[in-house]
Amino acid sequence: MLHVISSSPFAQTTLQNCLEFMQSDDQLVLVQDAVIATAVDKWSSILGNREVYVLHEDLQARALKAKVGKIITMEGYVDLVVTYGSPLCW
Repeated sequence: MLHVISSSPFAQTTLQNCLEFMQSDDQLVLVQDAVIATAVDKWSSILGNREVYVLHEDLQARALKAKVGKIITMEGYVDLVVTYGSPLCW
């Protein structure tokens, strides 16, 4: 299953809740303020053992560099949706 998180891990518990719900073969896409998690040590270590994709445009808009995850463009995001089907948006 493809999970999409958009809220900051510092504003809501959505990312933590999602990680507890995810299965080992699920994928996670971080967009909008959720990309902040990939630039912070605490979250980077938690996310490091998962299949995580990070939207490049959102990293760039926030002047961040991801420490974990595979950086994708909007086109890559669309490819993931086509591959895995309709995402579960948190």
